[in-house]
Amino acid sequence: MEPRHLPLELVLNIITCSLPPSDVLLPPQHAVTKALLAWTLVCHETRRLANRYLRERCVYLDSSESLSAYLLAIKDEPELRGATALSLSPFKNTIDDLPISSWVRELFNYTCGTLRRLVIDMPLRSLYPEDDHLGVRRVLRDGFERLENLEEFVSTRDELYLEVTEDGRHPAVWSRWKKLRRLALYNVDMTFFFFRDLACLSLLETLVLSRSDGNDESLDDWAEYFELTDRPFKLLMLGSERRRMIPDHLLSGRVKNRAEVIDVPMIRSVWLHHTIDFDIEECQKYVREHAENGTLWGLDEGTIPCNARPYVDEPYLAQLGKHWLMLDQRRRAWSVD
Repeated sequence: MEPRHLPLELVLNIITCSLPPSDVLLPPQHAVTKALLAWTLVCHETRRLANRYLRERCVYLDSSESLSAYLLAIKDEPELRGATALSLSPFKNTIDDLPISSWVRELFNYTCGTLRRLVIDMPLRSLYPEDDHLGVRRVLRDGFERLENLEEFVSTRDELYLEVTEDGRHPAVWSRWKKLRRLALYNVDMTFFFFRDLACLSLLETLVLSRSDGNDESLDDWAEYFELTDRPFKLLMLGSERRRMIPDHLLSGRVKNRAEVIDVPMIRSVWLHHTIDFDIEECQKYVREHAENGTLWGLDEGTIPCNARPYVDEPYLAQLGKHWLMLDQRRRAWSVD
């Protein structure tokens, strides 16, 4: 009796169905990553499909060795330049390493045309401009500036600190990425400069800020965003003991009726209450895990656990002309510049 073979279409469907949800980035040790590598050895068609999924889901470079190996592989397999999603953490305790920094720049030179999603875990504040004798910060900045097709970016350790001079301030590199829709940053200093850079992102939908710095007198800086644009977005705040993003006197109410503020730009902020007690490492790990699992941007959604509220909705804030408006169940409160 002749052996029977599964139809190729069914085999390819099995490969596709073995993948977890589409936003998950898979590390090398994951069973699905190993299975995809095995499928590349079966036949031409399974290799083609498996390689596609490897580029989309499994470019996980968590050491200098894996980064170097990927760059070497690109020379033999040019299709690896087509990576669309990437988790990158090649440094250990410092970025003061010119070869690794050059590899990062080379990687971005290869992938900048296709890369849409990037999660980084880099100690960019381990070396300040005045101590950068090898010029690694300029090398890294040059590489990141190439990523103009990014739509989703997460920096787990800082605000993508890539300053190259001691005095003055360059615009944030991420403000150059005009296609960016989702942005997550750590320990941002909520100043005029940040809001000026934020206003450059015309497609921004969701902003995640963990352990951000600010104070109750930041209304003028906050208002700078609306001086430059009227686009709304969703803001998720986590890892902070207090609501640092928005001045306290604007946090006393809740929206009663959104219809009352039609055509007024609004920003919805969500404070992730259960992250208050996170230390630095816990907060960074929390953000990285959710970013790699594709769940970071929807942390305000889903069911409420029985032991605590997962988030607290802040008021909807709006600005009309030079006036700030907040509606609640009891009153309308105006703050005039």
